[in-house]
Amino acid sequence: MHMLWSIGLVVGLGVIVIFAMRAGELFRLSVRDGQLLLVRGRIPGKLRAELHSIVLDTPIVQRGIIVAHASDGGARLSVHGDIDEGRAQQMRNVFQLYPPSHLQRARVDEDRNFGQLLGVTWLAWMLHNRD
Repeated sequence: MHMLWSIGLVVGLGVIVIFAMRAGELFRLSVRDGQLLLVRGRIPGKLRAELHSIVLDTPIVQRGIIVAHASDGGARLSVHGDIDEGRAQQMRNVFQLYPPSHLQRARVDEDRNFGQLLGVTWLAWMLHNRD
């Protein structure tokens, strides 16, 4: 019984840590082979389209993550993966045109799959191809 409590405690703490890490996220986009998938949050359609056009510039971005975080007095964009610094700067420039209040009021996608609802990237991509 003591072992069960220990496992439960570790799992519970893990869930709390994950939610704490995601608390400031406005949205998270995943890039695979030039395709863009909203994993968490909400994003205005026009901003999403502009970021997608940057991802599709030659050469096409193969893998990457684009994350918007709320910060004091605004929001910031961070990129990871195969996204070079030139594209990252283009994305940040476009992102700065959208005030945080506009980002928070963006429409929520109604057709999210289970992976997107959970905010799990690999599951969102796996289920995205089956939609």
